[in-house]
Amino acid sequence: MNNTLIYGLIAAGLVAITVLAAIIFRQLQQEKSRKTQQAAQEAEWLKQFEARQEYLSESIRLVAHAILHDEKMTATEGCIRLKVLLENFRPQLLQEETFQVITEVHDKTSHIPIKDEWKALPKKLKLEYQREMEQLEQGHLNAIQGAAKALSRGQYLS
Repeated sequence: MNNTLIYGLIAAGLVAITVLAAIIFRQLQQEKSRKTQQAAQEAEWLKQFEARQEYLSESIRLVAHAILHDEKMTATEGCIRLKVLLENFRPQLLQEETFQVITEVHDKTSHIPIKDEWKALPKKLKLEYQREMEQLEQGHLNAIQGAAKALSRGQYLS
């Protein structure tokens, strides 16, 4: 083989190595950038999740406190609100014996209209529903108050 061919092949090999090294370096930089972006996005999601959990936790405490201390909040309304909040916060809490009453009251009153539908009801039907809710509340008052006390103190929420 002649020297020119050998040097030409060496030069071509060095060019190929340089090009491939540049491509590898660029891909490594892109991968590093992608991982950095992914980590930042995960951190943002975690921050949002923690903020949402804190909001739900505080809302649960406030509703539980209102059940115990605010005459405007009926135990039935409180159970309905707590059921939704706990389902979004930690659904497994509703399986605990202390909080099963919340699900029971919620389920037994799920047929009762709320908000605008409640306002549109005839007075006679409203009274029937109110009696039904009062009977349910009286039958479960101690359990509802026990659950509300535990939640208003922040138990199970941290």
